[in-house]
Amino acid sequence: MTQTLPFPSGTTNSPVRLEGGPAELVGTVDLKEFRETIFSDEKIKIRHGNGYEHYTPSGSTPGVYQWVGRTKIAE
Repeated sequence: MTQTLPFPSGTTNSPVRLEGGPAELVGTVDLKEFRETIFSDEKIKIRHGNGYEHYTPSGSTPGVYQWVGRTKIAE
């Protein structure tokens, strides 16, 4: 099941560039392709394996997000 919450900039409608984090997620990606993606004003969380990869806007370039960490899903 895919869960996508609204993201003000309309990111869900276009590819974004992810920098850092797992090799499978680096580069230009379409967020609609992931099993679960959660958005807020401050970050994007992508479910990957047994956890979530966290990305924040990289700064001045729209659509580019920098990896900031990973959290595991509680069992």
